[in-house]
Order: sequence, then structure tokens, then C-alpha cells
Amino acid sequence: MKLSDAVANNTYIISSLSCDNHSDTLRISALGFIPGSKIKLLQSSPYKICVIGSGKIAISDIMADMINVKK
Repeated sequence: MKLSDAVANNTYIISSLSCDNHSDTLRISALGFIPGSKIKLLQSSPYKICVIGSGKIAISDIMADMINVKK
């Protein structure tokens, strides 16, 4: 499932990234969205707010479409 379809207040594991180009992959990875990482989705609208490690980050739906997660 894509992170853009995930439900708030749930914890997920990033399974893969599906970016169109290498620069998107580097940008998303630099933010901490790395396959195998655990994330918690705090809010799903208007932006996705995620907890990764000890930090919180907000991303757009476009970026969330590039991140595949599993429960």
C-alpha cells in the first residue's frame, strides 16, 4: 500500500520506494524514508505527518505516493 492511502495513528514499515528518478529517491531517503524503517502516521490531511525515529516530518501526497508501506 502507498503511504498516501495509509490510515492516521497507525504504525507501518516502509517496504520500498517507487520514485520516477534518482533525485527523488535521494531526497526521500535523506528525509529518513528508508526501506525497513518503522514510521507512524500521525495525520493524513492536508499533509502527511510522520514520526520517523525521534523526529516528525510533513510530506505532500505526491511524495507519499512514492513510499510503499506495510503493516
